[in-house]
Amino acid sequence: MTPPGPGPRSSGDDGGAGWADLTDNAAGIGVTHEAAWRRQAEGAGADRSWRVGADGEVAVGQRLTELLAVSWWDRVRRRGPQWRVLHSVPLGDGPGGAVRGDIDHLLIGPPCVITINTRHHHRGRVIVDGDAVTVNGRDTAYVAKARREAQRARTLLTTTLTRHDHPTLAAAVTVSPVLAGVGGTVHIRHWPSGVTIVQAARLIHTLRSMTTRLAPTDVEVVFELARRSTTWTVSGT
Repeated sequence: MTPPGPGPRSSGDDGGAGWADLTDNAAGIGVTHEAAWRRQAEGAGADRSWRVGADGEVAVGQRLTELLAVSWWDRVRRRGPQWRVLHSVPLGDGPGGAVRGDIDHLLIGPPCVITINTRHHHRGRVIVDGDAVTVNGRDTAYVAKARREAQRARTLLTTTLTRHDHPTLAAAVTVSPVLAGVGGTVHIRHWPSGVTIVQAARLIHTLRSMTTRLAPTDVEVVFELARRSTTWTVSGT
């Protein structure tokens, strides 16, 4: 369950259509609402795993604020932050455009667009062997889910970019999935193809080490559309 976004806003180039500004969404808000619903519907204790998940998203969200800092060199060049960050982005691509999950964190920056899926394990022992990821010996579908989420995001985002007369940028933009671990330990046997796995403590360093592909103007164009709730629905107005 993803909470309703803030009130609709209008944009002239949308022909007056209302959209909720996703910059107002706090990290972990979707999971927090789901936890509250579970507790109310199923009783005490039913919300525990959801609240652990929300805590993980909040922790990663706090780290991501580092990307929004303006360096001394940026100030000299009169340049703002090079990254843009959104949290709890609802994906309205279910039947009839119904919300079907959300992206924990969506980044737009010099390398590309990045979807971050947060996994919080207090004392978990995570073993990564290519696409196979286990937590305390239990199989997960983390890698496959991260890939699907990035593909869903790219489909919705490029559709909107094309609709708003940015077909060249739509063709060039990539969406890369990241799995961010909070707590526990991670042991890598083989890296999965196309999915970055990193502990939260190393997340900012990893992101800043990625190859630059998007110009600052492209980052702003993508961000201005990504912040609109309507971008993340099938109709994508």
